[in-house]
Amino acid sequence: MHVRLFAVLLGLGLMVSSGTGSAIAAAAPGWTSAGRIDLDSMANVAGGLQRRAASSALLQWGASVDTTAAGWWKGGHLDFSLEGVRADGDLPGRTGAVQLPSNEWAPNFLRIYQFTYAQDLGATQLRAGIMDLNQYFEASDVADLLHNGTFGMAPNFTANINDPSFPNPGLGVMSNVQITSAWQARAGLWQGNPPSLVGALREGALSIAEVERDWGNAGTEPRADLKVGAWHYAHKAGSGFGATTSGAYMVGETRWRSAHRTWGAFVLAGSSPAQVNLATEFSAAGILVTGLLPRRPQDQCSLGFGRLNLRAPAPETFIEAVYSWLLAPSLALQPDLQWFDHPAGSYTGAWVAGLRIHLSF
Repeated sequence: MHVRLFAVLLGLGLMVSSGTGSAIAAAAPGWTSAGRIDLDSMANVAGGLQRRAASSALLQWGASVDTTAAGWWKGGHLDFSLEGVRADGDLPGRTGAVQLPSNEWAPNFLRIYQFTYAQDLGATQLRAGIMDLNQYFEASDVADLLHNGTFGMAPNFTANINDPSFPNPGLGVMSNVQITSAWQARAGLWQGNPPSLVGALREGALSIAEVERDWGNAGTEPRADLKVGAWHYAHKAGSGFGATTSGAYMVGETRWRSAHRTWGAFVLAGSSPAQVNLATEFSAAGILVTGLLPRRPQDQCSLGFGRLNLRAPAPETFIEAVYSWLLAPSLALQPDLQWFDHPAGSYTGAWVAGLRIHLSF
């Protein structure tokens, strides 16, 4: 990562943090803002296709307003965010892996990442606008620390269709219904050609539905949850990537405390068996530990495993370990190590080492 780029992004983050964010919060009740800067460097250190490094810098800043708290009208929520990536090097070409080693690497872009309005109607919330599918569907909080893209949007989405998730959010509409204190259901419809808004649904569409069951005390973070969903992508001829196809998925998580440590575990699975799909079955699992070292109670470490069946001679599997060393309340250093077996189902196994500097504001 270039020193100049780091200095520019760090300065911008601190400026937004100390200036714009605090000004909004002080000037208008109901307004909140937050942002982050992540600086990544990853290198294929053994095996794979190319033993070279690739780096990226991600900047995200957003604001939201609760219309009730702002004194406007009841039950409304406006959300806006801006996001950009500056990348150096071809990370996908280093290992050849379908399960990309970094969930924040992308070709250079700067765009409005979210611009939505949501309205609460009792137990139902309706939301519409530009948004990332993975913020609301097929999401695992326990897997967040891991860097491999598998632990964000599953590869049976990303390898088969032009899905409206990082780095290309799309125009969509969705609803979420709180059925009981333990049960939720949500459904959505997204454009099939993100991020372009031209044509929108005339160039295909992704429909998705998910049911969630939570276990835990009412009004507190659930100790465990299970999400089961299904999706259908309708491709239209001449609209680019993907073909008409469908799939299903499952996300399971649990959390518990032991002495001074907080633990979490997750299981992910997905299936999209149609002949048109490159990726057919996917499974992953992992653990998250907060306070592994008694003298470092806020540090976190995570271990994850992923396996992807492809229309290739062998499945692609990998294992990842990451440690998040908290240097300050908003600054963390995250070394990462990943091993890939049969990248893309046919390439030589690869070791990938990385380092992420994470700043939140």
